[in-house]
Amino acid sequence: MLRIVHLLSATVWVGGTIALVFVGVPAIRDLEGEARAAAMRALGRRWRPLGWSAMGVAIVSGLWLTDIHGGFNRAALATDFDRTLILKSALVALLCAGAAVHDYVLGPRLQRELREGAPQAPSTRRRLVAVGWVNLSLTLAVPVLGAIVLTYLD
Repeated sequence: MLRIVHLLSATVWVGGTIALVFVGVPAIRDLEGEARAAAMRALGRRWRPLGWSAMGVAIVSGLWLTDIHGGFNRAALATDFDRTLILKSALVALLCAGAAVHDYVLGPRLQRELREGAPQAPSTRRRLVAVGWVNLSLTLAVPVLGAIVLTYLD
């Protein structure tokens, strides 16, 4: 049951992220000015609680699964399972940091700069987009590593 919860929460995170990147954001790009800004804010407000909750459940269930399979009881790097799990955990930590920067630092900063007509808005937008693409890459890499981890358990 725990593995199912882990898989479903990861599915919500990954699927939602892919939908945002390839469906939601491109549709909003067709809008202009305040309509575009309002749509981006609304998309973020609606996604954040679901996305962050799914990520949190995936992390907690992943830690629990790691404990069940003895991942915390062996010397680090002792097996391929451990090495892959450590890499997956490091990427999850980077993803959490990147998502926080995207959602709570750069996103609000860009919104503020656009409202104020600040000249640095294009630079902030480029950083926000770059962080977003890195986050997407991490979002795709983590479940691949999860599938690899499973091969060591069977």
